[in-house]
Amino acid sequence: MLSLDLFGAPTARCGDGVVTLDFEADAYSCHYDPVDHGWEVGAEPRLPIWREPEAPDDRLEAGDRRLFMRAWCAALPSFFRKPIRSLMIEAMHLGQAPFRRSAASAHDLAARFERMNLYLPYRASCLLRAYALLHYLSYHGRSADWVIGVQLFPFRAHCWLAIDDMLIGERVHLIEDYVPIFRLRQS
Repeated sequence: MLSLDLFGAPTARCGDGVVTLDFEADAYSCHYDPVDHGWEVGAEPRLPIWREPEAPDDRLEAGDRRLFMRAWCAALPSFFRKPIRSLMIEAMHLGQAPFRRSAASAHDLAARFERMNLYLPYRASCLLRAYALLHYLSYHGRSADWVIGVQLFPFRAHCWLAIDDMLIGERVHLIEDYVPIFRLRQS
């Protein structure tokens, strides 16, 4: 069993500021004195180089729609009642009992998930979409890392899934301006 105090307060350097993610308060804060955090003034943060899968196969197979609906039905009720820290703790325990083992890669499963998302009557936030996609992947016996990134001027936060440096259900051009502040490793 993983400890509930697993998450501290991760920080990331963004330009001239340092952003802190406070899991306890479920909030971000920004400080404009990078020297206090051990970074030299003018030093640039090291950004990962993200890749996209070549051409994921989004053709649906038998049972995909059922598991898609099951993933959303599992994600929605807990999403609106819990802070991000609790959602991530739950995400760490996904995949312990998959409904079916799929021969498809996580990239192909994410492409199927995105294809079925087009028929939803709403556009989910990145946090909810990533949480539901983690459920969907786990039902197929797959996992991915949950990454949270931040950006300053203006401040924005975004999250996505990845396996190593390969994006899962996300596009490089949409996240290239974000600095990763936290990564929940599962893959």
